[in-house]
Amino acid sequence: MVENRRVLLERGKQRELILKSARISGSVRELSKHLEVPHSTMKNYCSEVSSLPEDLFKKLAKVFSTDCSRLKPSYKEHNWGSKIGGRKGMASLEKKYPKKLAQWRKEGMRRARLRAEELGYPSSKKINEPELDNKLAEFVGVYLGDGTFTKYFIRISGDGRYDFPYFNYLSDLIFDLFGVRPTIKREKGRNTINLIISSKRICDFMKEKFRFKYGHKIKNKSRIPLEILKSEELSLACLRGLVDTDGSISRRGKNGSQFCLHFSSYNETLLKQVKKIGKDIGVFTYFAEKGAGTNKFNNLVKYFELVGSSNLRHIVRYNERLKGNTIYVRDVIKYYGGSFYKAINLPFKPVAS
Repeated sequence: MVENRRVLLERGKQRELILKSARISGSVRELSKHLEVPHSTMKNYCSEVSSLPEDLFKKLAKVFSTDCSRLKPSYKEHNWGSKIGGRKGMASLEKKYPKKLAQWRKEGMRRARLRAEELGYPSSKKINEPELDNKLAEFVGVYLGDGTFTKYFIRISGDGRYDFPYFNYLSDLIFDLFGVRPTIKREKGRNTINLIISSKRICDFMKEKFRFKYGHKIKNKSRIPLEILKSEELSLACLRGLVDTDGSISRRGKNGSQFCLHFSSYNETLLKQVKKIGKDIGVFTYFAEKGAGTNKFNNLVKYFELVGSSNLRHIVRYNERLKGNTIYVRDVIKYYGGSFYKAINLPFKPVAS
């Protein structure tokens, strides 16, 4: 049997078969549920707008307890209708617009490529394959913090209310590393924004270089690669990416009397690595089951001097606290346009006093 052939019956026979089978099941809707076919699709079949797939035809015949051959079906390829329509349509276009057809095809391919990139489908564009340095280590931290890794794309998620400046920084970082410009999109009806790197070559590179696995980071126990942990400089750059995505700089206590740095993760393997890096540089002072950090402002100052941040949301809250302004995260946006923050060099690492 050829898969997905379409069944052609005499006019009215297809409708009759469906309605008689529906009476046995109780209704067309119940029949749809029984055969696991969308109700709207079944109604189209009942109206004979569409011909039946062969496998569904046989299931209906079984429900009605009749032999398929008694209905005198004929069979066509599953795409016979579109093939006929396509041939006729192309012949008409070639006859009417012989000179413009090539131009339209070229423009159609260009639009399809752009649309595929927007939707996160893979690109075959060549990439730069960077050596391991601070930029690449930071990008690894960004992925481990709030990224999704698949065979065809990498997606970083953030808060659309506050993270656009940070995502613009990440876009430049990724372009510097790989020569590919990602797309930044806000999810409709939500505060989430996504940065999407639609490149199978980049995914292959990350998998081969760092042995990352596709899919769920926690189930896969994704971790900071050993070659990064061997270097304190690379470890700190990676920590910056982790805290900028999955960490917070925030107020605690009465009237914000405490100001803390906190990193949280449900990935036990990754959290142990982060705890060790923070402990080794004398910054983290508390360690919990799902997080680590410090409530000591002097340690937070030390963190910014050693590790720094590329996320303007964190930088604003830290820098304003230095001036005596303890602000909520909802207030950071109004500072973004200030001359200091517009001209700031990222990553931001203030010189130790």
